[in-house]
Amino acid sequence: MPSQFLIVILVLIFILYRSFRRVRRSIGWQRLNPEKMRTFTVILFVIGSIFLAEGASHAISLVSDAAGILIGIILACYGAATTRFEKRDGGWHYRPNTWIGIAVTVLFFGRLIYRIYVMFAMTTSDAAPNGSVLGSGLQSMASGWTSGLLLIMFAYYIAYNIFLLRKQKRMVRAGSK
Repeated sequence: MPSQFLIVILVLIFILYRSFRRVRRSIGWQRLNPEKMRTFTVILFVIGSIFLAEGASHAISLVSDAAGILIGIILACYGAATTRFEKRDGGWHYRPNTWIGIAVTVLFFGRLIYRIYVMFAMTTSDAAPNGSVLGSGLQSMASGWTSGLLLIMFAYYIAYNIFLLRKQKRMVRAGSK
């Protein structure tokens, strides 16, 4: 079996695993883990900032990025307002809005499938001379309208996690009084 085929299989298994985890996290009751949420928020903020900085040199990308961030924040506000909280097993649990979780997940998968298609199309064309398919594919991920779509997801999860952490602090204070 060629090593390239094995790498593709391993990447697909990893993507399927992460996809299952993403869907699971978007639907049903979740344990509220503030440390994990803070870490996830910081990581997404750093990666999102890199995409935003990469697209800042192009006006179309900047408009797309700003629109993506705005849409993500609006979805997060609505999602946080419709999230239900419950105290059980000695800790707080929350149930996110299923429809918003599904929409953000579908957006993520749609963009992922599109990017995989573009990268494979680039390997079969002369679009990337000298074997620089990966470099040009990664650069194009942060440009144009696709970066704005990605920033919807980043802005949604960053803002949503911040809203949940604030709500959790208020519930803990209210419970201790």
